[in-house]
Amino acid sequence: METNKDWSYVEAQVTKGKKHYDKDGWEISPPISDRECIYRCLENCINLAGLDKKQVLRLAEEFKTKKTKFIRNEEYPVL
Repeated sequence: METNKDWSYVEAQVTKGKKHYDKDGWEISPPISDRECIYRCLENCINLAGLDKKQVLRLAEEFKTKKTKFIRNEEYPVL
């Protein structure tokens, strides 16, 4: 069993500013407020079947807030 593996080819994501990590040490998105969480949920379900689009738009407008900037490493596109 090989114990000394060469990891020099592995690249880490580079972000600026304060960084947040999960329990295993992986970098994660910064936490968001409850209001922003509700707004994002409403924004994602505007065209969801079974919901009244006008009602969802009204609620989304009511909960509208400034979004937290999501930083993504754009060097490698999302698969």
